[in-house]
Amino acid sequence: MVKNAHTHTTNGRFLAVFILFIILFGLGLGIINAQEVNLPLTPPNAENGLAIFAERCANCHGPTGGGDGELAAQLLVEPRKLNDPAFRETAVPGTIFGHITNGIAESGMPPFGPASSNPLDDAARWDLVAAVYSFSTPETAIGMGKAVYEANCLACHGADGQGDGSDNANLDLTRLDYWFNRSNEAVMADIPGDIAEHDFDISQAEITAVTDYARTFSYAYASPSALTEPIEGAVVTGLVSSGATGEIAAVGEVRLRAFNPSFQETLNITTTVGEDGRFQFDLPAVEPDWVFLTSVTYKDLGFSSDAGQISRSEPTLDLPITVYESTTDPSDIALEQIHLILDFQGDAVQVSELYIFNNQGTAVFIGESGSPELGTIQINLPEGAENPIFERTLGSMDSTIPATEIIQTETGWADTLPMHPGGGGLNLIVTYILPYQDGMTLSHTLPYSTSQANIIMSDVGVTVKGGGWEFQGGQEMPGGGGTFLSYAQSGLQAGDALTIQLEGEPTANAAVSGSSATAPRNSTNELLIGGGVLLIVIVAGIFLYQNWQTQAYDDELAYDEFDDEPDETARLSEVDQLIQAIADLDNAHERGEINDDDYASQRKQLKSELKTLWT
Repeated sequence: MVKNAHTHTTNGRFLAVFILFIILFGLGLGIINAQEVNLPLTPPNAENGLAIFAERCANCHGPTGGGDGELAAQLLVEPRKLNDPAFRETAVPGTIFGHITNGIAESGMPPFGPASSNPLDDAARWDLVAAVYSFSTPETAIGMGKAVYEANCLACHGADGQGDGSDNANLDLTRLDYWFNRSNEAVMADIPGDIAEHDFDISQAEITAVTDYARTFSYAYASPSALTEPIEGAVVTGLVSSGATGEIAAVGEVRLRAFNPSFQETLNITTTVGEDGRFQFDLPAVEPDWVFLTSVTYKDLGFSSDAGQISRSEPTLDLPITVYESTTDPSDIALEQIHLILDFQGDAVQVSELYIFNNQGTAVFIGESGSPELGTIQINLPEGAENPIFERTLGSMDSTIPATEIIQTETGWADTLPMHPGGGGLNLIVTYILPYQDGMTLSHTLPYSTSQANIIMSDVGVTVKGGGWEFQGGQEMPGGGGTFLSYAQSGLQAGDALTIQLEGEPTANAAVSGSSATAPRNSTNELLIGGGVLLIVIVAGIFLYQNWQTQAYDDELAYDEFDDEPDETARLSEVDQLIQAIADLDNAHERGEINDDDYASQRKQLKSELKTLWT
């Protein structure tokens, strides 16, 4: 029996991290420690560092540095608990700066310095060091240390720690080279030593506290609670313009919505778009973890901005909206790629096809009838295809939701959602079953021109003959998963037949044989992760090692999957796509286009996906 394609058993994030770890560790790349660091010109600012930490580090180290980020459970090495008070006693700022700059390969921590594809400058990395100390230093320790300092140290070291006290002490506590090359433990060892001025009688707790306070002469301390305090004076702005002409688009009202990490709607307000096409929302206070989205209705079609967040350093968020005219002409619709995986099981073959569509025009395609509910993008299946299942992919290819908007037509199947201009605007997976004996011919007509078509299948004794396919060779799956074969062809035109002629009787599938306890296979996942994307992950990992000092993988989403689509294709991030999908779903439900049961089911699925990805 062929298993349902909805069962997902592979975690793409973990797979990417695991393969990267194996490549780096197997090639003997160890921890890179900075032997020399450039001291900052001014004391680092923990408040800036906390904001950077929330954006770049919290997904692993946790929002308050507790090592409990949403990706922590998937990592090979447990993230450091930066809020552990014991951590600051032995930590050396220069070493922390080196780890932030160069990464720690054996634990999977990426570099944030020059080797990163999205590097932080020296000042920002020092601000992160300051944030690390703020996480592990309680506010009560700072208060207690200040009292001890004023009672015992002020006369020599001065109110600002510059050694200009009334007794003219020689040690300047603001020297960055002193603090950044010493741990608190080393500093505390000097306090009750042989220095005559340090003959005061204070407890170990007071020594610890005064060290914490004295260190703040080298950095600007900030309470970690600032991370969760509301951001005041936030502003959301934007321009509504035509994607075809760039000119101002005439719309009356724009809506602003905000969502929290549980995807509860926390804000839904409207304002009027000015004659200059601009709009502005002035918000007295917003929570720092809210995500915002603006939207308009233009000529009966809905259009939204990208999703965005407001930060303390950037309290003004620009969320422009691009609108388009509509068209019924399908000539601008093209298929960038079709990927097919064939999974032979018993007397049947399960076929999964991934379609990556592209609207090359400057108008929203609403279907040749002019009524989207009658069908927009056409999909053809082979004769005899059984139990077709349609899914939409969101960002990374192992994140899918049911495509319940697909309808059956007189000539095949069709989506009922309008398709906006641009690449990657529509990615669909269709999975179906066909009977198979010793051979068969699978064929269906392509409704649109197709740049590239690929076949991936396990090496089980079946081969592809004819049909214009070129054999690309075999590839061993990691972990003893067997071998898969790949075929490709390009330059197919609208109306051409995509034909696959199969010959041979499939043998026992190596990927599932040998253990009755093996989890059911998922051919869709094998296509998207085990096949195409897995190859990309492996190649990207090797490329990363060879180019470690010049081009590292994207550390902002450090443990996310490698993506075969370049940034310049302007795809929304996976989180943005989920937010957009939910917003579109809500709007469609409000317009009565989706019934209550389908709406509830799809929204639940989207929320579940979002909770696992939220950063």
